[in-house]
Amino acid sequence: MEYPIWQLTTLGGGFWIALIATLHVYVAHFAIGGGLFLVLTEQAAYRTGNPHLLEYAKKHSRFFLLLTMAFGAVSGVAIWFTIALLAPQATITLIHNFVFAWAAEWVCFTGEIVALIIYYYTWDTMNRRDHLMVGYIYFIFGWFSLFLINGIVGFMLTPGDWLQTRDFWDGIFNPTFWSSLVFRTFFSAACAGLFGFVTATRIMDEETRVSVLRTCSAWTIAGVAAVVVTGFWYVASLPTAQYEMMLLKSHRVAGFMNWFWLTAGLTLLGGLTMALRMPRRMTFPLAMVVLMAGLGLFGSFEFIREAARKPYLIWDYAYSNSIIKSHAAVINQDGALARARWTPPDLRDGITADNRMAAGAFLYQLQCASCHSIGGPMNDIRKRTAMYDTDGMDSFISGMGKLNPYMPPFLGTPGERAALAAYIAEDLNGNAPLARTAVPTPEPAAPAPFNPDEDTHVLLAWTDQGMTFYAQTDLWTLLPPAITLRAQLILRDPLPEVVTSGVTLTFAVDPGFEGNTLTGSLAPHEDGGRFEATLNVRPYADGAFNPLPMATIEARDAGGQLLATTRVALPVSDQMGCRNCHGGDWARHDSGVSTATAENILAVHDRMNKTDHVARSRKGPILCVECHDDPIQNARGAGDRPNLSAAIHGSHAVYLAGRDAEDSCLKCHPQNTLRGLHAEAGLDCASCHGQMEDFAIALLKGEQRAGKQGADKLLTLLTPRSVNSADEINPRAPWLAEPDCLTCHRDYTAPDTIDAFNAESSAELYSTRRDDLGAVYCAACHGAPHAIHPATGRDSTQPVQYTGKPQALGANGSCSACHEFDMEDAAHHPGMGVE
Repeated sequence: MEYPIWQLTTLGGGFWIALIATLHVYVAHFAIGGGLFLVLTEQAAYRTGNPHLLEYAKKHSRFFLLLTMAFGAVSGVAIWFTIALLAPQATITLIHNFVFAWAAEWVCFTGEIVALIIYYYTWDTMNRRDHLMVGYIYFIFGWFSLFLINGIVGFMLTPGDWLQTRDFWDGIFNPTFWSSLVFRTFFSAACAGLFGFVTATRIMDEETRVSVLRTCSAWTIAGVAAVVVTGFWYVASLPTAQYEMMLLKSHRVAGFMNWFWLTAGLTLLGGLTMALRMPRRMTFPLAMVVLMAGLGLFGSFEFIREAARKPYLIWDYAYSNSIIKSHAAVINQDGALARARWTPPDLRDGITADNRMAAGAFLYQLQCASCHSIGGPMNDIRKRTAMYDTDGMDSFISGMGKLNPYMPPFLGTPGERAALAAYIAEDLNGNAPLARTAVPTPEPAAPAPFNPDEDTHVLLAWTDQGMTFYAQTDLWTLLPPAITLRAQLILRDPLPEVVTSGVTLTFAVDPGFEGNTLTGSLAPHEDGGRFEATLNVRPYADGAFNPLPMATIEARDAGGQLLATTRVALPVSDQMGCRNCHGGDWARHDSGVSTATAENILAVHDRMNKTDHVARSRKGPILCVECHDDPIQNARGAGDRPNLSAAIHGSHAVYLAGRDAEDSCLKCHPQNTLRGLHAEAGLDCASCHGQMEDFAIALLKGEQRAGKQGADKLLTLLTPRSVNSADEINPRAPWLAEPDCLTCHRDYTAPDTIDAFNAESSAELYSTRRDDLGAVYCAACHGAPHAIHPATGRDSTQPVQYTGKPQALGANGSCSACHEFDMEDAAHHPGMGVE
């Protein structure tokens, strides 16, 4: 924030660091191990009196000088140049805190230069003892350079107590200092053997060439074997947070770890082959292949180490974009544009419609470009965000650094976050904002006939949910298409009776709709008060999307005589908004989860949870309830994973926090979920279920109470909105512990609150609650949840049949539907007759 920005596009900062640093540090390790290899080779030549070996040592010293001093010095300067431009804040921190160490390292480096130059130019003029002494002096200076640099490099990953003390010695002798030093010392030895292969192939004397190649093999094999062993020590010495980031949280590590073991095996195999099978046939190209395997080994290790310190450059101090962690609160309050010293003047006065893209571009360079390229070979931002529109990108940025802890959080105001999202989605990817998908309005449905003067029975029907949604693809099933239809048959009389025996109830969905159970019977329920059937009906009629199929229900006596008929809407939809963030289009007719969207969801699940769902889905659809409990499906999962609802809401709340129901709940759930009285009164999802993050906390606390440790992580990422602490939120079980009508309508009176979320849950669900007489179900007269009468369109077909109006049965003097005359007093519950 304090320094100018190096404008990077195709070749982002990560590319330059990976290219320059990996090559430089590989050669730098050779400069240490190769120095010892060189002087020991010279000593062996004197001891054996082998002039060919001595001549090899002289030629190898020239190669060594040019590579380590010329290339090494230039690439070292390139590293300083690169990190000063890419990570100035972290670089300044290293300079200020380790001035003494840098000064000492420069003394050692100067000693290396002087000793190596003297060593190279005095082969024929200095006596053997002194020449060997100069060689050993070079190695000692080189190893102490490693000693100092290792402390500083290790500090960036594991600063340890320095974070509290700011003490030089705490920073240098950090938790991984000794394990890293031993690891790098052995790798330096392996490098000596690997680079020795390259020059040994040019030895003309065959016996000497074979001897040197086998010596190089010994250095390589012993070095790599020691690297593997000490690598376990190195990992074990990591603090818990970095250990988990390396092995548990960063999906990138798995790939690099595979490369580490592969290249380690190839390097060992190459060394063994050179020693046992091919020393006489070793060629320069083969030597380069083994050398490149060693580079892969070292490069994969460095990538693993880098991944372990994400999202920081200096762990828990400076983020990977050079922003100091302790500055986050101020930046979020004032804005990144206001706090960045080099913000363009035209952006300092705020974000407008005219400068929005320019602001997003600057914010991208400020907070993203140090790791991401634009269309480049490493961490291409376009490739990683291709599925997002502006709103989806904004949601992702909101949760950045939480579920994906290898990325730093976005720091700035919501307006700045939106500008960055627009720049990435619209400018870089050309993704226009997704328009909210319209829901078709079905044609009005004619009610079944009812003659109050002649009909002897009233048939009431409702669904257990006001909108039953499902999500099912060829790759996975989240929820199958299943809707529960319930009904009661009432004998009309001044004292009506609920009929539960001697009758048969059947249903038939209107022709043209898709599904497996479009006709059938409703079975008597075990509680003796209703009939019930589970239908598999899909919201497609004659190929068109229609989320409100109509069903006709008939009641007949034992002799088959028709007693009553009614019509009821079956609200069902697969218009789930997964594509808003997971890419792809609708499966068909502006509804359904497409294959492209489903594939992305599996890929994200694999990346975040280390599963193999993408591969498994090729063998058959994955059922989410294989792992996650789900009461609505009567399914038991596996292990300590949160139930399906808690897992989904808990993870998505991380990205949708701070949004209202329109921009959180209805980003995922079908648009026409709310269709009744409560929606007309201005209530939304949050009024009953709580804000997105509060609802998720309630579900996760329910799982935590049940001993599901998998809920703990998500709970740490969520901050409640309606209360001061998550301790104030009541645990809930999905589908079972829901707000009930009496939560707000105490004693059936008009509510004095529109916030039902955090009240103690009723022992009953609204869809199965009965009146005070224990006879008639509330939903039979008032309609299904989310579609409470007066509801609109097809949801009101049944009350219109019996009362002539889209109202609750019994309202406004309509009790005669069942009682055959208007009632003067409330019968089923207090407050009846009030509009």
